Amino acid sequence: MRPKLFRSVLGVGVLLLLSLLASCGGSSSTVNPLRPTRVIAFGDAFSDVGNPGNSNAGLRYTILGVNEANTLKTPTTLAESIANIYGLWSNTVAMQTGQTGAFPTTGLVSYAMGNSMINPAPTSTAKGGLGGSESTLTEQVNDFLSRVNNKVGDDDLILITAGTRDLFSLAYRYFGSTGVKKLDGSTQSLDATLLAQLGGAMTEDAVFTQLDDTVVKLIAVVDSLRAAGAKHVLLVEPMNLSRTPWGLSLDKSATDFLRSLSYDTDTSCVKNNNKNSFHCKLTIALVNKYPATINGQFVLAVDQAQLFNLFSGTTSTGNANTYLPYFSQLPTSMACAVTTSGTTPVFDATYSALDLTKAKGCNASAGVWADTSYTSFLFADPLNLTPQGNALLAASIYNSNMYRAAWR
Repeated sequence: MRPKLFRSVLGVGVLLLLSLLASCGGSSSTVNPLRPTRVIAFGDAFSDVGNPGNSNAGLRYTILGVNEANTLKTPTTLAESIANIYGLWSNTVAMQTGQTGAFPTTGLVSYAMGNSMINPAPTSTAKGGLGGSESTLTEQVNDFLSRVNNKVGDDDLILITAGTRDLFSLAYRYFGSTGVKKLDGSTQSLDATLLAQLGGAMTEDAVFTQLDDTVVKLIAVVDSLRAAGAKHVLLVEPMNLSRTPWGLSLDKSATDFLRSLSYDTDTSCVKNNNKNSFHCKLTIALVNKYPATINGQFVLAVDQAQLFNLFSGTTSTGNANTYLPYFSQLPTSMACAVTTSGTTPVFDATYSALDLTKAKGCNASAGVWADTSYTSFLFADPLNLTPQGNALLAASIYNSNMYRAAWR
């Protein structure tokens, strides 16, 4: 048989086998479906529910509904949206880092902090990817596991949303060595203080080497949770920064580099390639350490960059406006910048996606938002999603990723 024909027949055979396995429970909701009693979240802004240790205390890194700063009417973050799918969300503030007392036996427990990183530079004076001092992912998990009489239950869903600030930090440090330009070709000045806080400028080779170490630290966190008895760890990978309002404000060479941090071309993800993306490095590590077996899947990694390409795709980033079925406003538009809502909203001209001091969400003003039309936006600010964006991401994870993993 000719090699090409043999490969084609083999490919068809593999697909038939996978279909048979799926029909026997490999991708079914009937095999030990997950019905969590708690969602325990660690990581960054996607799961931060307003920790008192944050500079943005009491708020989330998103846009809150009108008059909802203290009493929320709807879920806002990814962690809250996932908890809501299982009926575990309430409008009372969830357990937070820094609080004392007994942990709840049901509901949402969040240790996440907005600018938290997995692997800040050893020379960094700031643990957060935007100059903050939030606890690292390892510190959050160690704090949780060190609590007296606190155990990970069989029915706990562990949610880890981490790495976005790591990728931002590495990109910013890389731009510190190469320079970076705006979309219009003019030079974008970097914040020298922030650059120094993050550990200073670094080369491209150093960036990808640190990505290796970041993955090692993330796997070590998963190991500690596994040792503590966790049976379901949902690992949501970083977003594609080249599709954020911040990334889209930079020129093509910058966005190409940002993309390369998140995911690879079809041919570049191979073992021992130092330039592998975070997604590729993590995928290889998880396949080696925690492969799915006939007994189930302990770690479920979600390729968020792929979802973002769909939610944020425009003719300028691809060949179609794929964002339109989900949002009416362009991904470059930020809800926090709106001064007058409406079908054609009015934006504050001084609110720039390049101003990273604004990347901490906002509380909707009743004077601006007479309704909930901010649901037409994907992004709240230069780096963070709106509640609608988080809800869509949660729904996709539940309906697609969890289904394929037989977690539902």
